[in-house]
Amino acid sequence: MRRFGRYEVGEELGRGAMATVHQGYDPQIRRTLAIKILHDDYACDPEYRQRFLTEARAAGTLTHPGIVTVFDVGEAEGRPFIAMELVEGQTLDAYAEQFRPLLLRNFLKVAQQLAEALDYAHRHGVIHRDIKPENILVTSATVNIKVMDFGIAETLFDPEWRAEDHTASAGTPHYMAPELIRGGDADGRSDLWSMGVVLYELLTGHRPFLDGEAGRVLERVLEEPVPEPRPIIRDCPEDLVAVVRRLLERDPSRRYQSAAELLVDLQRIEDERAERERAGAGRRIVPLRLRWTAVMGALVAVTLAVGAFLVQQKQNEVMTDLAFDYGSTLAGTIAVESAEDLLLEDSIAMQARLRDMQANREIELLSVSDRHGRIVASSDPDALGEPRNEPPAEDLLLSREGRTVWSTAGPDGNDVFLFEAPVRFQDFELGHLQVALSTSSLQEAGRTTMMALLMLTVVTVLAVLLGVYVFARRLQVPMETLRGALDQIAQGRLDTRIRVRRRDDFERVFSACNAMADSLEARVKRAAADPAPSGHKDDASATRTMPVAPPERPPGADPGGDERSG
Repeated sequence: MRRFGRYEVGEELGRGAMATVHQGYDPQIRRTLAIKILHDDYACDPEYRQRFLTEARAAGTLTHPGIVTVFDVGEAEGRPFIAMELVEGQTLDAYAEQFRPLLLRNFLKVAQQLAEALDYAHRHGVIHRDIKPENILVTSATVNIKVMDFGIAETLFDPEWRAEDHTASAGTPHYMAPELIRGGDADGRSDLWSMGVVLYELLTGHRPFLDGEAGRVLERVLEEPVPEPRPIIRDCPEDLVAVVRRLLERDPSRRYQSAAELLVDLQRIEDERAERERAGAGRRIVPLRLRWTAVMGALVAVTLAVGAFLVQQKQNEVMTDLAFDYGSTLAGTIAVESAEDLLLEDSIAMQARLRDMQANREIELLSVSDRHGRIVASSDPDALGEPRNEPPAEDLLLSREGRTVWSTAGPDGNDVFLFEAPVRFQDFELGHLQVALSTSSLQEAGRTTMMALLMLTVVTVLAVLLGVYVFARRLQVPMETLRGALDQIAQGRLDTRIRVRRRDDFERVFSACNAMADSLEARVKRAAADPAPSGHKDDASATRTMPVAPPERPPGADPGGDERSG
């Protein structure tokens, strides 16, 4: 960091046309802040120095959670600077680009906070005149915003400023109100036009006038009607579109006349949205115990099903390999034993041998063909003298060392593995042997395994469903206790306390609820005992926290918690 006046200046955080913002540190009060320093080429220009100081004068009068706070203004090394609140976050345009289309609730939250900030600034005589997404920071995941950059703000209560002509620096063309383009005076309604353009952009995904050239944009703002908004936000109510249309009325008298008036409509739309959400949630709610049970049951069922599938696949592979080895060995053995009889053309001996081998119930077919491909011995008498039948190529499973394995249909139509081996005597090939083995045993073993795995899956899932359901019901009891206590506190019964004692994490939750009730009760008692502060005639200069009457409960609502929270 380098020294700049009383401050230490560090890395650059952002750069604009007139100034650069650095991270800074105030060693006197040990506070990290942001320091905005006017560029050298503007610092020597009296008009720009005046504009820069006007930002400090305008924003320095504002203390609001939705506006970046100015701490100090001064001059060092011949350049004016503003020391302001250091805000972590991203600009509204970057946030909208990341999360477009926005949720309706987040859109309304941005709109309400922006309207509240403008209402506060306008009531204190400050017109921003450059409201645009780049000058709005989103500071948290819960969509809290802060308005910044009052560099061309107008202070309505400053006679010196009002006497000068600042129309030339009235803002960014896409967001500039028509009356400012014509050279008219700015007021709160000018900021509301700019806010309307911002909301139009959030609502539709683009600005109302898309021409990039500044002069053409200004012409269109003055001459053409605002295109009808086509919302990309889901479930966007027509009332919200009407709000945006009214903000973009070319005639200022047809717009909202104040941000406070706009807030009334925005709050009504938000209340309706919240009510729809509550009503929809009430109709579609599924008890937590059922959701947890269903999710855990589905998770376990899918896991076991995948496991069972993999086990069966592996078993089928192993059993098929064993069947291949067995069939190949059997075919080779019979081929060796049949070689001499085939050489001597002793079909009677070959037929007798095949008949003895067929006693094996797994053998569906045995046949021996000579070198001309004619069947000379077979377990199927009708096949004698017929040419050897070779299955189609697509049924071939394995071919190795002259032996082949086919998956085909047997004489009775059942699936079989057909093993074929050459019959040789010494180095001469005399013919071929075919052995068909039934696959019924393999299929039966696969079905048995699958049934066992299925039964295991069913039993396991039922056990998990039962266990999770019982566990979830046990969780439901303390949750209902907490809900009942909060419900009573919401109705104004601040003496409500949860008396249940537990030896788990809910003990801390109950303690936090009781501590909240203690704090609320003490605050209300202090507010009731404290007399109202005197000497303040301006509502904006002093506020006082007063207890708010609880809302009436809707008919049929379950107050809950009396017997649990005491």
